[in-house]
Amino acid sequence: QVTVISSPELLELILSHLPIRDLLCSVPLVSKTWQATTTTPYLQRILFFEPDPSSDPSTLIQNPLLAEIFSPFFTRLEDPHAYHWPGRTASIWEMPWLKKLDAFRRAGASWRRMLVTQPPVRTSALKHVTRYRYGSTTRQATLSGLSLRMGFLFDLILPLTQDGVWFWIDWHGAGGEHGHTCDFTIHLRKSLGCVVDLRPVKRDTRFDSEERQIVEIPFDPPFPKARGLARR
Repeated sequence: QVTVISSPELLELILSHLPIRDLLCSVPLVSKTWQATTTTPYLQRILFFEPDPSSDPSTLIQNPLLAEIFSPFFTRLEDPHAYHWPGRTASIWEMPWLKKLDAFRRAGASWRRMLVTQPPVRTSALKHVTRYRYGSTTRQATLSGLSLRMGFLFDLILPLTQDGVWFWIDWHGAGGEHGHTCDFTIHLRKSLGCVVDLRPVKRDTRFDSEERQIVEIPFDPPFPKARGLARR
């Protein structure tokens, strides 16, 4: 026996208790009514497609689906001084969506529109440290005016990992941990030998989405142009 739910509000309430993956992928296939219900403002906030005005601005709630699929971007680093960090080109290749790479790269892929947190990240700090045998150099940048979605974050970080750079993201609330004034901090690290290689880096296009964005990063001091780290 099939029970017909006649109240849109009741259907919306019931669907709101489903896991995000089911709400995003399975529910729209049931019927046109169910598909239309997933586009209501309430469910769009649950799906991290729209900002939730009721969320606490001092606490960032990570998108659980993105944290599962893009784990190197969301992995908590217990020891920031550890030699290996979670993010690198190899770790991106190990992510489960590689089995459906064409679907991942296609224009209109829903993951690109998803907010990485509720409330949305508005300001990000980037810190890039290059370690040499006898010292190190640090470049920093701040990106503001964001409403950070996964497509932008992915396009921002991917070129930086293609020159042997490791990364990890320190997620925290605005004005929260570590005394930061930014919503989150992207840490980037590269280790070099005695000789600095300034040859241009060939960009890896295997992960390029059809909707990839050109992201210019205002590092201070800037990278030498020959390195091509911010080039898309």
